[in-house]
Amino acid sequence: MFFNEDGILNIDEMVVNNESFKNIMEDGIVTEEEIKNQSEKVVAMLRDMEAKYSEEQLAEIKDLLVESGVLYAVYNFYSIQNINK
Repeated sequence: MFFNEDGILNIDEMVVNNESFKNIMEDGIVTEEEIKNQSEKVVAMLRDMEAKYSEEQLAEIKDLLVESGVLYAVYNFYSIQNINK
C-alpha cells in the first residue's frame, strides 16, 4: 500500500494517482486558484484531524508531515544535483 516491491515509499505514485492532483493537472497548467483551493483542502483536513485525534497522535502526524517534507526537499535537491553532473 505505502511501499513498492523494493520497500521504497511510493509517494510519487500516490500523488499522480490522487484525484486532486489529476484534476489540477488535467489542463497542464497550475493556477494560483488551484493552489489556494488545495491549500484550503489540506488546512480543512488538518483542522478535522485536530478535533479527532489526541495530542500524541497529532504529534506523530506532525512529525510524519515534517519528515515527508524533508524527503520531498532532499529528493528534489538530489534530482537537480544529478542533472548538473
